[in-house]
Amino acid sequence: MSALFRDWLPGVLNGQQLDALYRDGAILGSKPGEFGKSSMDLTLSREAWRLPLGSVKPSKEIFSNQLRHNAVFFEALPPDKQGWFVLKPKQTYVFKLQQTLNQKAMFEWNVYGQSTAKSSIGRMDVLVRLIVDGMDCYESFRPTEMASTGDMYVEATPLTFPVIVKEGTPITQLRLFYGAPEECEFDGREVHRATVATSGNEPDGYLRVDLSNASVGKSEGCAFQAQVSSKHAPVPLWSTPEKKRPKPGEYWGLHKAAVTESGLRYLPIEKESFYILRSKEHLALDGSVAVYCMAIDETIGEMRIHYAGFVHPWFGRDRDDRIGTPLIFEVRGHDVRVVLQDGEKLAKLRYFRMSQPVTKGDPEQYNKQTLKLSNFFGPWK
Repeated sequence: MSALFRDWLPGVLNGQQLDALYRDGAILGSKPGEFGKSSMDLTLSREAWRLPLGSVKPSKEIFSNQLRHNAVFFEALPPDKQGWFVLKPKQTYVFKLQQTLNQKAMFEWNVYGQSTAKSSIGRMDVLVRLIVDGMDCYESFRPTEMASTGDMYVEATPLTFPVIVKEGTPITQLRLFYGAPEECEFDGREVHRATVATSGNEPDGYLRVDLSNASVGKSEGCAFQAQVSSKHAPVPLWSTPEKKRPKPGEYWGLHKAAVTESGLRYLPIEKESFYILRSKEHLALDGSVAVYCMAIDETIGEMRIHYAGFVHPWFGRDRDDRIGTPLIFEVRGHDVRVVLQDGEKLAKLRYFRMSQPVTKGDPEQYNKQTLKLSNFFGPWK
């Protein structure tokens, strides 16, 4: 076994450890210093396909073989003259990623992986799922099952807005574990008390929706609702100057909750509509813990509940109010209208030990959020 692991505990690998894996040849396609506190960004290559019949579930077969031999499922998609790819709503695409993994090293060193869309991408209502060669599931890999190629792909399906991506665009992120993730997990009342602030109830590891009004620019509301329109210009999924970003009011509506006679706040969720909401609980982490926030049931009634993005060490620690930061929910209505009530449980926190602690560094971009859209939009007026 490499000398790298002699003082590593089983847990989530931090940026310095990911750098060490890169230098040791276990990660290819990234650059030293580009790794985050507890994950690595995965970026798009110029190899892309459109899936005219919809999503094709991964199998243990090498994915490039499926692309080559199943033309009815996969149509090669070249970039336009600017090198961009315009992705249309309700259409599914697959991109090969620039990064690859050394399967032999992952196996020898017992490194596992979990993935999720970057938070800014999830808030755009783009469904993103990682595919690792050899795995028959999305969003993860086990070193005993991944293929020797180490190739990775990402499936992307915009649901509301047209979007633009290009080579090098990061739309998903990968968290690597030394040891199986379930062996790095911990929980308990004291953990909740140390990391979660909430008014009223004792923290219990669950997140509840907050339908009270938050200040957003010069307005107030509890939820953003995406507006569907064929007139929407495609939104670039990379950083642009604030003045050039789309005006959010042309893509979103800001809503307040209705209130019953007894004072209960509620929000009607319209069918096939997408919403951005926030949690009542506020999270504040130190450098020894990383969190994955998962829906307690991704199809609660007639809603799909999702939280996009990992919660990284030191999240919520740089706020002036010192009470931590709420997390963002993404909620999509399905076939019928449904009522969402204030305080409903929507997600559960899963805590993972860091293999080595993380130094504080710069704050995360959403560290001071309340109710917040993706940073690909300009500020709400």
